[in-house]
Amino acid sequence: MTGRTLFRRLTPQRKVLSARQSLEEYSMILIRQAIQSDERSVYDLITTLMGFPLGWKSFHDVFVRNLHSKSVLYYVAESDGAIVGFGSLHIELLLHHVGLAGEIQELVVHETVRSKGIGAELVSRLIEEAEKRGCVSIEVTTRKRWVDAQRFYERVGFKQTHVNFTKALITQDIS
Repeated sequence: MTGRTLFRRLTPQRKVLSARQSLEEYSMILIRQAIQSDERSVYDLITTLMGFPLGWKSFHDVFVRNLHSKSVLYYVAESDGAIVGFGSLHIELLLHHVGLAGEIQELVVHETVRSKGIGAELVSRLIEEAEKRGCVSIEVTTRKRWVDAQRFYERVGFKQTHVNFTKALITQDIS
């Protein structure tokens, strides 16, 4: 099955997930490349993670453009037809790496199914894809206040090597 990873987890299932619902039955998690029809679910995951809404048209334009880009890979985790996770990998040729470098730009798992290995499986798939494309390294950045995410990245093999600075060029909460 090219482009897909299956792994068995004791994860409950429902078609539509909300912050208050818990998943009830065991199911298979499918890690696959994202497709256009995943857009709304990805939007919901990203805006929940960020804590504020994003402009739908702008989100749509970026999603579609990146979905068709050879240097951006979008993967989703699906359980019983519901998208429960999303990860993106952006690949660039960088001078300071003297080669291709991958960067995980987004990684989110629905809060009702966290700590079940879904995030680790998404990261594993993104690393595998970076290696296939000849990347010499893969990086990820997370918010200072997301301490659980920092611990997660350390658990899956990342080391803290950089300090990241951000300057907003448009008015938007980036904290």
